[in-house]
Amino acid sequence: MIPLNSVLESEHSEVFPFFRWKLFANVPDWQTTEYALVIDAIDGQPTDEPLYLIPSPDIRDWKALRTSAVACTKDRACEDTVTDVLFPIVQRALGDRSIDFSIIEADVDLRDVRDGIDELADGDATRTDFYQPRTVIGQWNTDTGRILPSTQAE
Repeated sequence: MIPLNSVLESEHSEVFPFFRWKLFANVPDWQTTEYALVIDAIDGQPTDEPLYLIPSPDIRDWKALRTSAVACTKDRACEDTVTDVLFPIVQRALGDRSIDFSIIEADVDLRDVRDGIDELADGDATRTDFYQPRTVIGQWNTDTGRILPSTQAE
C-alpha cells in the first residue's frame, strides 16, 4: 500500500475510500439518533419528570441498550433481550422493586449541545436535556414484562 500511495501522491490524485480518510474525518453529522432508557414509574408511582437511566458512564450499559433497542425494532428476540439484558441493569440501579421503563428513540441536534456546552460543563444540564423523543420502542415492567408495544412519541 505504501508504494501505491506514494505513486498516487506524486500524481496528485486521490482514491476514495481507500486513502485520505482524514479529509472527511472532521465533518460532523449534526443530527443524530440515540436510544435512552426512561424510568416511567417506581412501585406504581409515576416519576415527576423524565428519569433517564441510560445514558450512563458505563459503556457496557450503552451497548446493552443499543442491542436491546435494535432487537426490538427488528423484532429479533426482543422480549428475551430486554429481560436478559436490561432488567438486570434497571434492578442494579434501582433495587429489587417494581419498575416501569421504556426504551425510546430520540433525535439530538449536536448544535444545541454545542450551544449548551457551558451548562453541560457546569453540571446545569445533561445530554438528555437535548433529547427530542421521537419513538417509544416499548414499555416493560420488571415484574410483569411487556406493558406497551411501540408507539409514536408525542
